[in-house]
Amino acid sequence: MHLLFLDESGKIDQGGLFALGGIAVRDTDWPELRRMWQKTLSAAAWPLDRELKWHGIRRGEVPPALADAIFKALAASPFTAYVTLLDLELGPQREPEFFRSPEDIYATGLMFLAERFHHLLDAEDDLGLIVVDSRFREDDRRLRRFFSDLTKDGTPYMQLPRIVEGLFLGPSNYSIGLQCADLIVAMTANAERGPGQGRGYLKQLLPRFAVHPATGELEGVGLKRFPELVPREHGRHRLF
Repeated sequence: MHLLFLDESGKIDQGGLFALGGIAVRDTDWPELRRMWQKTLSAAAWPLDRELKWHGIRRGEVPPALADAIFKALAASPFTAYVTLLDLELGPQREPEFFRSPEDIYATGLMFLAERFHHLLDAEDDLGLIVVDSRFREDDRRLRRFFSDLTKDGTPYMQLPRIVEGLFLGPSNYSIGLQCADLIVAMTANAERGPGQGRGYLKQLLPRFAVHPATGELEGVGLKRFPELVPREHGRHRLF
């Protein structure tokens, strides 16, 4: 069994860039990821029951030495990373059917991630579950309805029989996986928006991102931009 932990970065109603992504972990690798996380936090005297998230790193609430240590540990951890970057300015012009409403935008990101997760499950001949950071009660209900349809009917591009029906939602402060997902997706979004703290960490984490099994390509697999070939405007820069 594989678990895909997902979180988001950016505000759908504020334009710019919205990112959704996280980490896929094999169940047998979960103890090693948990051990790494707890060992790194304990070494820095950071309480294990206190969240460690990207906004805390950006605001200086997380000591820089701990931020460096946790990303170094993640770079050596047993997971596969995926991030979808949605351009909220260009998307409604080029692909309006995927950007009609905030719910459609979130569903678009989830659709792309579910497809990529299913490719991983196919390659591993395994089943998988998706775990998402809980948002608000009504949003969670809409998300469950969408995901139920997605697992039943598939996406416009493929069926998803290896993803177990149902979506698991929970608060991130109780989940190591969701906190890891927050760090991965927010760091990647920060790096995409321009030079800064996220770009240095991303270079460390690139080996953890999924790539095409035949070509080794990262673009479109572990890192999906939509619409593709997005012009880097308003101070945003390509990562590569």
